[in-house]
Amino acid sequence: MVKSLALTFVLIIFISEGSSGQDTNRYELRLKMPVIDLPQNTSMPYFFPSMDQSFELSYDLYELGFWGIEKAGNILFVPKTKTYSKGRKVSNSIFKYGLSLIFSKYGSELPIPLGVWAHEEFHRSVLGVKSISSINGNWLLNRWDGTVYGISDETLSQLKTEKLNQLLYSYVAGIQYEIALNEKAGIRDFYKQRSMAKNALLLYNAYYVYDYFKFSSGAMSDSVKILAPPNESKNPSERDYAGADLTAWVYDMFNPTLAYTERDPFPDGEGVNRRIGFSDLSQEAQSYLQKQKKLSLLNFVNPAIFFINRIKINENFSFNIFTQYTPTHFGNDIAVFLPFKYKKYDVLVNVHSYSNKSSKGTGLGLGLFNLNLTEKLESDLTINAWNQPETFFNNNNLFGGSLSTTLRYFFKEDFAAFVLVSGKTDGWILGNPYLDSNLSLQFGLNYNLAR
Repeated sequence: MVKSLALTFVLIIFISEGSSGQDTNRYELRLKMPVIDLPQNTSMPYFFPSMDQSFELSYDLYELGFWGIEKAGNILFVPKTKTYSKGRKVSNSIFKYGLSLIFSKYGSELPIPLGVWAHEEFHRSVLGVKSISSINGNWLLNRWDGTVYGISDETLSQLKTEKLNQLLYSYVAGIQYEIALNEKAGIRDFYKQRSMAKNALLLYNAYYVYDYFKFSSGAMSDSVKILAPPNESKNPSERDYAGADLTAWVYDMFNPTLAYTERDPFPDGEGVNRRIGFSDLSQEAQSYLQKQKKLSLLNFVNPAIFFINRIKINENFSFNIFTQYTPTHFGNDIAVFLPFKYKKYDVLVNVHSYSNKSSKGTGLGLGLFNLNLTEKLESDLTINAWNQPETFFNNNNLFGGSLSTTLRYFFKEDFAAFVLVSGKTDGWILGNPYLDSNLSLQFGLNYNLAR
């Protein structure tokens, strides 16, 4: 299998040998929207959005937000007739970065398709592929409180008994959105130079992940467990399904056979208190969660956070490198990503170390992006192979992988349609809601605005 995949890479490179060279444009805006995503658009209890649709919709709104901030800064600080002085340039940069940091934090919390909304959609997608219906609680038409609700205690109890891995995955899927957003933004903006980089967004998302672990691994989570219930519905289905995502994750991961109904009763209402405090965890589980908090600092090891978006060696070679920590249903994934440009080729290499409670596995990913096959046809190809722990306690590993290919046809220089085909074996990969084997098909549109 590995040999055949490697042969595919070589074949694509051979086909693209006669194509044009590196893209020297600076892009103000790059939008992507999967209009159809199968089977999720037909197999879940709701038709839209799939996990990837929610990701790309939120990504596009961040793109538009940063584009607007860039335009505002240029209007305010770039003179039409006078010389663009060094002082004005510095003031413009400070203005843009400050406003983009404010937008990254406070804009993300709005009940529109940005950070918190997509965070909740990632939860919903992992539940939805198992036919569990839910509602996004950070949406203008529902309610504005950063929850996923509409799920009964009975449904969650059954999910823990029958599909524990899927329940654990659903808990951490939300925070995986912020991690996936940094991964995609860092890689995409490396290959296509931007007129305004998303440095502030990368910083905020890395902080968000660390801060969530900080909250979960201390007394604050115990306080919220007491203070929140009086403000929650007496009807279990109206409450957030997870409470605090990370304490629920560690609690159920360390207690796989403990019935869901063994949680504390909900005060003055029906069912259980879904919120797990830090003190509800065993000492071993507490130590594990605190260790994960420290590991989440790896998400700050990214030069793009510190304004180094591309390290140029010479005209033919440039690169960047960053580390990434992700909590998973079996424990965690620690990865190193190396995107680089060699002549006209946009290449990605990533190496993964998967860990459960007491064993490890490895993974390797390769990608070729923006390959000009003809004047109007462009392609991406990614391959991943893994050896992952099956569960948190089970030391048996899953050997498998994934393959994804995209073809884009440009009707105009700035407008294209794409088709994406991706398949995977059993196992976990960031941005895919399925733990079982799966074959997916997408159709969508791209729009690029170059300066």
